[in-house]
Amino acid sequence: MGKCHVISAKRMGWEQMYDYYTFPVNEYNKEEAMDQFCIVQKETMKNNGQWYPYTAYEYNGEIYHSIIYSGIADESEFD
Repeated sequence: MGKCHVISAKRMGWEQMYDYYTFPVNEYNKEEAMDQFCIVQKETMKNNGQWYPYTAYEYNGEIYHSIIYSGIADESEFD
């Protein structure tokens, strides 16, 4: 089995739920793997009725609150 970059993507909402994505190291370097997540600008309305901008990340049609590069792992860990 080969090695892969692992990226943790936190789902939107209060729950601490993450999706984990892997990108083969023989096809992507760290920056290329991170660049698969597009930065998108969003807004949220707070309790005071004001809109506040924030940065989110989009990958394959899903929007995530944040992304974290978790390092390199063996692909067999994700079977």
